[in-house]
Amino acid sequence: MKFHTLVKTMLIVVGTASWASAQKLSAEEINDLSYQASQYFRQANDLIRTSPSEAYKLYDQVILRYQRIVEEGGISNGRLYYNMGNAYLLKGDIGRSILNYRRGQRLMPDNPDLAKNLGYARSQRLDQVSIQAEKRVLQTLFFWHYDLSMQAKFFLTSCLWAVGCVFGSLWLWLKRNRFALWIMGITFLVGLFLAGSLIVDRYNEKAHRQGVITLDSVVARQGDGDNYPASFTEPLHSGTEFDLLEERREWLRIELSSGDEAWIPIASAGII
Repeated sequence: MKFHTLVKTMLIVVGTASWASAQKLSAEEINDLSYQASQYFRQANDLIRTSPSEAYKLYDQVILRYQRIVEEGGISNGRLYYNMGNAYLLKGDIGRSILNYRRGQRLMPDNPDLAKNLGYARSQRLDQVSIQAEKRVLQTLFFWHYDLSMQAKFFLTSCLWAVGCVFGSLWLWLKRNRFALWIMGITFLVGLFLAGSLIVDRYNEKAHRQGVITLDSVVARQGDGDNYPASFTEPLHSGTEFDLLEERREWLRIELSSGDEAWIPIASAGII
């Protein structure tokens, strides 16, 4: 490589790095944005009954500031997404409220306030898609797998394995006591099931992406183009959740909880 080419390349790299570092918000800027967002949120709540249009504008300011913290500050935590979900919910944007609640739930899955608000937002959407019969049976039989968070499963697995080790020691110390053997076996077995559930959760989190429709309505089609016929008699509406099966150009192939598959424009949804 010629000297001037090397220098030019180095300048580009250094310039790019400097630009990237310049884009990152400082701690002081993040604190200021967070404070401004909380102030706007309080003002919006005070105006929501008397002047909804002004309140919605303030909620937009709240959302913009939290988005800057996430995108420019490089900070992504459950509380930020929870706050954005609240702002979207209060301004009537069900789709984006569910999207942000779901993002926040991944980071703080055991937060009761978030779960309550997410449940309320889901109750407000127009599409109440039924759950596929097979999935409903699985959710009933393996309720512990679907209802417990990853953190709860990890904690229980650790406790069960610790108890199993204690009773294993007692089994040896008490000259192979049958009761100690049974307790050890049961705790290790249940711990093994929970550990397997954790592995499945982790795999699904990495392999199976999910999303939420954010447009007021979108026509789901049988292929990746507007020329394909509609998949359903009615369009899908804001807040409808789905599993992402495939991404092709400007289209997403999705699966609803009912098991139905369809294609929607990528701009009509957000990925969790």
